[in-house]
Amino acid sequence: MSNLALRLLSAAILLPLVITCFVVGGWWMTGLAIVAAAASFFEFGAVVAKGDTVMRAALFVVGVAVTIIGIFVTGPATALLTLQLAFVVLAVLTVLRAGDDLQHEYRKLAALVFSIVWIAPGLISLVRLRDLGDVHTGTATACYLMVCMVATWANDTCAYFAGRFLGKHKMAGSISPKKTWEGFVGGAFGVPLFLVGGHLWFDMFAPLTWLDIAILALPIAVLGPVGDLVESLWKRAYDIKDSGKLIPGHGGMLDRMDAIFFVAPWVLVYFVGLKPWLATLTG
Repeated sequence: MSNLALRLLSAAILLPLVITCFVVGGWWMTGLAIVAAAASFFEFGAVVAKGDTVMRAALFVVGVAVTIIGIFVTGPATALLTLQLAFVVLAVLTVLRAGDDLQHEYRKLAALVFSIVWIAPGLISLVRLRDLGDVHTGTATACYLMVCMVATWANDTCAYFAGRFLGKHKMAGSISPKKTWEGFVGGAFGVPLFLVGGHLWFDMFAPLTWLDIAILALPIAVLGPVGDLVESLWKRAYDIKDSGKLIPGHGGMLDRMDAIFFVAPWVLVYFVGLKPWLATLTG
């Protein structure tokens, strides 16, 4: 079976399940986020702490724990303390088990801590966006979550085709040789185009306003490629092609979620913070 056929088959099987979790929400959405967290931290640890079973297990436990706590507990103080506790656990294990190459030990610790800041907030944001739809509309809707996902998918897809057919100027050749500025422009046009289409043709996107689309689009167009490049930088640094083999034809969980980790927190900040603030200025 060709790689393209394998990708299409995986998408045909997994995408309906993922969309169902989005639409139903509740424990289905929470469970999906926890599974994604578990897979992501497992993949990251397998690369950065290869051969170190203790640190891999520690990252897996504290990373998933931070994600779960962030989903169920509100308040910035709790979030900061949870992150600090995760850092302390990893730091204690590092200093108590450090070998002779202290530079390597320090870099490994820094990378493991980075993974928590990178992965957990994005997945927490996805669950909060799903819950936000119910709160704002008074009915079960995945509107805000789908805004995030559709915009990210549109950005990635349009950037891919624009880069493939028009791409000449590389964005970051040493990190991702196939990413071009022409692709970036194509992705930037794709985000508002797909959001406008969703608003016009699908009832789910009814809560989305024209102002929402105008403010959300450009940051998403920037954050999506940056998220992708950060994951590419990580893979280049550790000389791997894919983050894992969890999804046949697609690679690992991190390969699928890299842009989402950057986009989802911005979309959540907009809907829970910036949009209400703008409403007070105009109201």
